[in-house]
Amino acid sequence: MGRAAQGMGQMLGSRISMSAALPKIPFFLPMDSCPRRCVYCHQGEITGISEVPSPDAVQQTLSRLQAPHEVCYFGGSFTCFPEERRRAYMEAVFAAPERSCVRFSTHPHCLSPGILDSLASYPVSMIELGISSLDDDVLNACNRGYTGEFAIAAMRLILERGFSLGAQLMIGLPGQTEESSLNDLRRIAALRGQREPFPVTLRIYPCLVLDKTPLAELMRKGAYAPLSLEEGILRAGRLHFEAERLGFAVQRIGLHETESLAKSVLAGPHHPAMGEMARSVAFVASLLESSSAGPWEVERRQISLLTGHDKFGLRYMAQKTGFRLQFIEKQIRYIRS
Repeated sequence: MGRAAQGMGQMLGSRISMSAALPKIPFFLPMDSCPRRCVYCHQGEITGISEVPSPDAVQQTLSRLQAPHEVCYFGGSFTCFPEERRRAYMEAVFAAPERSCVRFSTHPHCLSPGILDSLASYPVSMIELGISSLDDDVLNACNRGYTGEFAIAAMRLILERGFSLGAQLMIGLPGQTEESSLNDLRRIAALRGQREPFPVTLRIYPCLVLDKTPLAELMRKGAYAPLSLEEGILRAGRLHFEAERLGFAVQRIGLHETESLAKSVLAGPHHPAMGEMARSVAFVASLLESSSAGPWEVERRQISLLTGHDKFGLRYMAQKTGFRLQFIEKQIRYIRS
């Protein structure tokens, strides 16, 4: 690393703000370096990408940028790379314009104090950890290869080293219940301690049955029943609502839609707008918590959470309250943000 780049890394290190509003430039490393294959996973089908970009290719791409970006290494288990290769990808980030930073996703098995210390000289904005679940029975059924306590220890280590953490959770996994997912949130929230603001954000992904996966075979044998679309939306929405109550920011709900993903999904709660509808469920829950019968004040910027997707949010409110849709609509007053 050059002296200027090293100075930049030491200055920014692992203390990059999560709220830095930089455009993102993703590089997908599908299943590269993952220590084992989970029953539901086929990253090539999810991303539509089979060729892994080399560090040189990343560097060339970043050198053409005209403004700072957040470089994102997704799809693989970044810290499972051999040290030399990991360093090459991190060095490539310095080809981006000044004030750029980097986040990556990884596996709990591939974290140690030494690995995290080696990343402290780079402008790391966030480390995203593929947790999936903290329920030992669920983790075992999914072939994750660790326990819930092991994952908690990995998250604690990331936070103790001063990095911001992104926890990637899933719903609808084999053997998983809604209460199990809610308990996962509570266990992660217990890591807050005196940290303000809480430097942990969440992604909530549905478990989809993809072609050519062990989960597809389990479904065919009748050993696994995926969530329906409605079940997935409601469960994700309730999880989002509880996450916000516990102080989490939720980065994303649902998978990024690709042509390859759409073609490979055999079953499960798959919809391009799943995240928006789940957020509607969470929003409705917050309104009903404030008043069970209205009236309700809604900021104009939130209108789509009620009226989007054929009035999904309004229809859900009617279903939850037992009131007619027309009554619900009359009880809502839209106000300026």
